[in-house]
Order: sequence, then C-alpha cells, then structure tokens
Amino acid sequence: MTGEDTPQETPRNPNLMPPWQPGQSGNPNGRPKGARSKLAEDFCQALLDDFAKGGAEAILQMRDKQPNEYVRAIASIIPKEVDANLTGDISDDVKRWLGLKS
Repeated sequence: MTGEDTPQETPRNPNLMPPWQPGQSGNPNGRPKGARSKLAEDFCQALLDDFAKGGAEAILQMRDKQPNEYVRAIASIIPKEVDANLTGDISDDVKRWLGLKS
C-alpha cells in the first residue's frame, strides 16, 4: 500500500507532556503504611478465630479421612532448610539424624 491508501502519521501535540518525569513517582505519598500487612493480619485473625471454633476437630477428621493430605499439611509447615551453627560435641545419633554421619 502506497500513496493515498497509506495512513498519515498522527501529528503529535507538543502540549502533551508525560504525567511525570523519569524516576519520579506518580504517587509521591506511596502506599499507606500497613495497608498490605493489614489484609494479612485480618486474614490470619479470621483463620485463628475459625480454628478456635473447630480446627482441632478438622485436623482429626483430616487425619482419619485424608491421611495423604494430613501428611502434606504437616510437611508444608516444616522448614525446608535449617541454618544452624553447632558448636561443641553432639552425639552420634544426632549427627546421623542431621545427615552428618552415616
């Protein structure tokens, strides 16, 4: 397509400026302190309140009816890695348990 069929470039308006300069925030006040953590706190409090009503019974039911999910839930809250400094003597049993001795 050439000639009259080619659309013309729209002229730029020199009065249009970017809303702010590079490196300058569009929201100088930023997110209010605690806004994100407030949601997490409210969620955790609601979860704690619900658990107080029937959480222990729910765990027992899960153990009996869905043992695979029960074990998965336990595994999900155990730390994947432990960063520790051990000084002094530790027993051979502890060393084996930690994988330090075969």
